[in-house]
Amino acid sequence: MSLEKAIESQIQEAMAAGLFDNLPGAGKPLRFDGNENDPNWLGHHILKNAGVLPEWLNLAREIERALERLGGIDDAHRRLCEQAAATGDWNGHRLAILHARQRYETLAREIRRMQDRFNLDAPGIRSERPAIWVEYHLERLDARIPESQRQLFA
Repeated sequence: MSLEKAIESQIQEAMAAGLFDNLPGAGKPLRFDGNENDPNWLGHHILKNAGVLPEWLNLAREIERALERLGGIDDAHRRLCEQAAATGDWNGHRLAILHARQRYETLAREIRRMQDRFNLDAPGIRSERPAIWVEYHLERLDARIPESQRQLFA
């Protein structure tokens, strides 16, 4: 007996026993969520439905959550700089601004490490993602501080 016939026989026996009755989504068309041009999409779809994902996809989720946290730190840093500029009290906001920058740098470097690991583990070049350029973003944060106040933050 061929493998296909053996599988078909098991499916027919399961159907006769009613094992496929009352399954979620019975009688409804399959919903394809994902890139159907990806040769692995069906496998990823099945793993996702089973609550199991390859490590690199779990890492992608982690990266997205970390990027959201990084955006929150960036917003906090911007607000602190705006408050210091509005009040002219850069010295009073100094520690909070430095702390926000340090938190930003620490998380950005961790995200970069995760992105590098993701790009090594991803199944192909099309799955890779551009990594964060940490130094550029730190310069962007530092540029929020006026030149006349930068020696205070050095």
